Amino acid sequence: HKAMREHNADDGLVVVMEVKTGEVKAISNLSSDGHGNFYEKFNFAYGQAFEPGSTFKLVTMIALLEDTNIELSDSINVGNGEYTFYNKTVRDHEEEGLGTVTIQEAFEHSSNVAMAKLADKQFGLKPDKFLDHIDRLKLSQPLGLQLTGEPEPKIRRPGQKGWSGISLPWMAYGYGLEITPLHTLTLYNAVANEGKMIKPVFVRSIKQADSEEETFETEVINSKICSGKTLDKLKLLLEG
Repeated sequence: HKAMREHNADDGLVVVMEVKTGEVKAISNLSSDGHGNFYEKFNFAYGQAFEPGSTFKLVTMIALLEDTNIELSDSINVGNGEYTFYNKTVRDHEEEGLGTVTIQEAFEHSSNVAMAKLADKQFGLKPDKFLDHIDRLKLSQPLGLQLTGEPEPKIRRPGQKGWSGISLPWMAYGYGLEITPLHTLTLYNAVANEGKMIKPVFVRSIKQADSEEETFETEVINSKICSGKTLDKLKLLLEG
């Protein structure tokens, strides 16, 4: 309630998931009624795909650390926080701009310009390589949860209607694509779970009176999302 009031939010969502098992322990969804009160309208956690925004920068860093020789200590110039790609301007939220910073600092300050420039430089001529990471991280398909009504993520690809030169730089900071909040959670949980990505679990077993009819095990959907070296760097970035 407090955070939603402070940010004058339309909707808010919290999911608590156990790292090792993927068991979802709690979900809370609240929507504003426009008069200062909140009510439960819809399960946004899995029922709707949204632009993930800056949370998606983790995907960009995975792609960069796995496929290029960049180091977190390399510097990048984000200038005054504005950069134009193909006559569209990308802006940072830091008003005066960060100037020249390390890649680690750019991530810690959540610089849109840095992510867009890095992705464009490294993957601009081979956007399929970037999209391969999205596929490998299980972000382009429904997770196949134990709940009905999971939507298809919306991921544009080269050659499809609406794909242009700005598509990749936008994707680098989480725009122009849609995934569910549970996709984002599944990815971040994999980093916490030493690189092992597991599917969120809502039902452990189905019982009829005293007998268990069916039990469900934790399902690994990607045994190793990235190299150990990349994983160590991701933890550094996220702690920062």
